[in-house]
Amino acid sequence: MAGILGKRQGEAVSSYQINWLPGALEDMARLRHFIQKDNPFVAQKAGQRIFRAVNIPLKNPEAGMPSLDEDCEAFRDLYTHFGRGGHTIRYRLKQQTIIIVRVWHSREERV
Repeated sequence: MAGILGKRQGEAVSSYQINWLPGALEDMARLRHFIQKDNPFVAQKAGQRIFRAVNIPLKNPEAGMPSLDEDCEAFRDLYTHFGRGGHTIRYRLKQQTIIIVRVWHSREERV
């Protein structure tokens, strides 16, 4: 029965939902465009890795480390490795929503 409903037997259903802020969606487009110039296949894989990582807080909302930025105390940073670097996914919790705030590459200069 569980397979028919789209979940594996024993798999917990999260009470959280994910909400992407416009800035985070722009980050995803920027990152994909940057990689896609050199290798469209790798750009697709990077996007998939980030989207899989975003699902981690659905099962464990506090999976990310508390942000070290002074002005971002309410945020958590989730790191995912990819290639020679990785990505940081900044999010915050608001009631039963995981709000994706920003996404950036580890070698990227943040402003």
